[in-house]
Amino acid sequence: VEVRASVIFSGRDRAADEPTALERVAKRAYEVAGVGPSDIDVLEVHDAAAPAELISCEELGLCARGEGPKFLASGAMDLGGAHVVNPSGGLLSKGHPIGATGIAQIVEVVDQLRGRCGARQVNGARVGLTENGGGFLGRDAAAMSVHIFSR
Repeated sequence: VEVRASVIFSGRDRAADEPTALERVAKRAYEVAGVGPSDIDVLEVHDAAAPAELISCEELGLCARGEGPKFLASGAMDLGGAHVVNPSGGLLSKGHPIGATGIAQIVEVVDQLRGRCGARQVNGARVGLTENGGGFLGRDAAAMSVHIFSR
């Protein structure tokens, strides 16, 4: 498994019409990795609150802004879908140990790319992404990271 991108940005107290820290860091990570949202097979995103998973999908460019619920309903995020999101169950299923969350996300994506995930395996996964952030600066996350891996 190869690390294609490892990008961390600081947030800022941005205007409502400016890109979020996640939108900015994802754009840079895609550029560094030489891939785009359509290339991502499996993702582990920071879903410490119920709507966060859908918001992350929008800000990562998997669907348009405001289309997260429709993206979820389409089955694209489910096992067998085009962009499987949080096959591990995400933070809501396993807790959110500060510091360990990002490492657990990376372990899950690397295990997915190596075909080690049994019943939750994303068949044929070749490109994976992790997204993690925290804190607040006005309307934005204080820090945001995106890592992209491939096999």
